[in-house]
Amino acid sequence: MCNLVFMRFKLLGVLLVFISLQSAWAQTNAITSKSVEGSVMVSNKSVYDNLKSVPNFSVFVGLIEQAGLKSTITATKPITVLAPTNKAFEGLPAGMLDTLRKPENKAALVSYVKGYILQGKLTSADVSRLINAGNGQAKLTTITPSTLYAKVNTNRNIILTDAFGLQTIISRYDIMVGNGVLHTLTAALSVSLPIPLTVK
Repeated sequence: MCNLVFMRFKLLGVLLVFISLQSAWAQTNAITSKSVEGSVMVSNKSVYDNLKSVPNFSVFVGLIEQAGLKSTITATKPITVLAPTNKAFEGLPAGMLDTLRKPENKAALVSYVKGYILQGKLTSADVSRLINAGNGQAKLTTITPSTLYAKVNTNRNIILTDAFGLQTIISRYDIMVGNGVLHTLTAALSVSLPIPLTVK
């Protein structure tokens, strides 16, 4: 009788441990969502799939596709993507995107798009720590590779500056996606172009 009671308690203990582990796993892998530019992005979809679902990123998505980099931002390894909205591209010189899209400028287009992608998952807290460690400025290396300089302005916004001195503000932080993290930008940059592109 004692052995039977002991076995029942042991079985109950194992069951409780299993339930708690299942609960912890569910919480760790819970799907989260965030409203971005009037659409919903979800954490179980890739960067590409989330951007594709939001009309206000159609320009950036088009550049990704034309550059042949869809596979780069659907890969399972963690990446950080800095995504300009459609409006963000309006600040670029007239004709710049059309010039980048020409077949003879394919290499420049690939380099340009890669200039918005960083290896690894870099949250706003990570960027802030790098800025503090760099005495007010952090160097972020894109997969081109090229360098973006990050600072915090008086309004506590993170400002990114490219090699040509063009600046943008990170407007939305820490949009968690299936293969990394996404931040949105208020302005497009020249980022990785080796020289300012001659617009014809």
